[in-house]
Amino acid sequence: MFVNFQLDEVKLTDKTFAHRRDLVKKYMVEFDLNRLMHTFKINAGIPSEAEPLGGWEDTECGLRGHFVGHFLSACAKIAFADKDELLRNKANMIVDIMGKCAKPNGYLSAFEEEKLDILEFEENRNVWAPYYTLHKIMQGLVDCHLYLGISGSLSLAVNLARYIHNRFEKLSFWKIDGILRCTKVNPVNEFGGIGDTLYTLYDLTGDAKLFELANTFDRDYWIGSLEAGKDVLEDLHANTHLPMMIAAMHRYNITGEEKYKTATLNFYRYLQGRTFANGNSSSKATASIKGGVSEKSEHWGGYGKLGDALTGGESESCCAHNTERILEKLVGWSGTVEYLDHMESLKYNAILNSASDKTGLSQYHQPMGSCAVKKFSGLYDSFWCCTASGVEAMSELQKNIWFKKEDTILLNAFIPSTLDWKERNIKIAQRTDFPDRLTSTLVIESAEPAEFKLMLKERAVKSIKINSVSIDLKKEHGYVAVQRVFRHNDKIEIAIDASLHLVPLQGSEGLSAVMYGSVLLAQVGGNPLKGITVQKLHDKFVKLESDRLELAVDDEQGNQTKFIPLYRVEEEEYTVYLNLTGNHVSNNGFSYAKDGRSAYTAG
Repeated sequence: MFVNFQLDEVKLTDKTFAHRRDLVKKYMVEFDLNRLMHTFKINAGIPSEAEPLGGWEDTECGLRGHFVGHFLSACAKIAFADKDELLRNKANMIVDIMGKCAKPNGYLSAFEEEKLDILEFEENRNVWAPYYTLHKIMQGLVDCHLYLGISGSLSLAVNLARYIHNRFEKLSFWKIDGILRCTKVNPVNEFGGIGDTLYTLYDLTGDAKLFELANTFDRDYWIGSLEAGKDVLEDLHANTHLPMMIAAMHRYNITGEEKYKTATLNFYRYLQGRTFANGNSSSKATASIKGGVSEKSEHWGGYGKLGDALTGGESESCCAHNTERILEKLVGWSGTVEYLDHMESLKYNAILNSASDKTGLSQYHQPMGSCAVKKFSGLYDSFWCCTASGVEAMSELQKNIWFKKEDTILLNAFIPSTLDWKERNIKIAQRTDFPDRLTSTLVIESAEPAEFKLMLKERAVKSIKINSVSIDLKKEHGYVAVQRVFRHNDKIEIAIDASLHLVPLQGSEGLSAVMYGSVLLAQVGGNPLKGITVQKLHDKFVKLESDRLELAVDDEQGNQTKFIPLYRVEEEEYTVYLNLTGNHVSNNGFSYAKDGRSAYTAG
């Protein structure tokens, strides 16, 4: 089915997506490698006088080294896409330092090897997610091999994987089950997407031991239950299990075992009942709420029961990035238009929205209740999980706009970009100011006439003109298709269909968000609007005189309130879910995590 274009085949050309990606690129170019690699060197006994980083990369933090893995992946992706020699050299230097820090037995990390002994002894206490961090390091090395072909990067990743295999083959079934059963609230034994990376290493090497090890991380309490049609999501830590789903999808792509496909499709159905208007999930657990940050923000509740989920810490940014990867693979299985709609919503409202327009760095949580305020990562003192995944997300922000299948291309989002369709020697420039204006123009660049099919989502298109001539729209299973011989400088003019509509909060009595097409709106200011019905939505909302999308509505007292796209909110107080009942609704108390451990304790 449809597949993505490579990162070097799509270029962002707008002032929003491209800007935030450029901010992260600048941050990475300027990042002091001595500080970045300090804990790796210290752990390997190599002298380092660099100033240590803070937050979750602090010298005493259990997750130290996780950001380095994401940073390395982002280096590889930007260097590949932009042909950037500075970041290529930076990636080379990181790999070189890692090579010097690796032990002869293959172990490579910023924390002591003994942490794994503690995990094996205690199973899920008094050690914080070592395999989560080892995954990030291993994936960074794999990405350096895949995108840049850096010498030695694959060997370091394989040696680390074999080291892990050697540890696990000495353990009993029940010991492994204890280490990898992440069913408790706040699972400190979280291991993330290591299974997916191990399947990639198997793809690259054909090493059966690595396939066996990858399968060890496919836990039956998760995959087996989902295959059997059991909704087991309630009270599970969301971003522990989203990457486990990605690994299961990878295994299906290797082996074709229906078990893994069935589990995935069931999972996605259950996930939809826990998804907010921004396309993302995660909030408070329903079991034994003690007040800790993780308990209030990082779990799944009951299906369709989001009425009390606006804790001020809902929608963890890491979850958005991994959900996008799941959707990308689902599109590869089936071109179902609903997957693309979900992906587009995530793109604007949870992935772009995760990043600051001033620094490019990420939010940990994306609150959507009443009178919320965004809190972004600091430059060198936070390094939350979402700081790390956010840097990598910005490095690949151009993906999932365009897809291809044989002689067909699919446009999924009206984001200004240029596409280089290398197999066909065709380039397409998309020029649009969506959502500020409801038009998009595609300009074809081709040395000779070329026949192909262009597909767009039916619900997003009002009409299409080619070289100013209207054409009839051919509809295909939720898409509109244009198939013809295109010539150099042909212009495809698209009138975009975007209307205001309400998206109720599942399980609530009167809380709804307002969307403009695929873009989630936020009311800015400290006095949340109340009593907006569907009828009033269309009668009362007016567009303001502005170059950007800004809407306003007068409340019953005659006070005007303004709405803008959520991703454009930076420092303002804002509200996403409006109270349509007129009754007072407020967020529960919430405290942000300053370091790793405070995310796992009451606060």
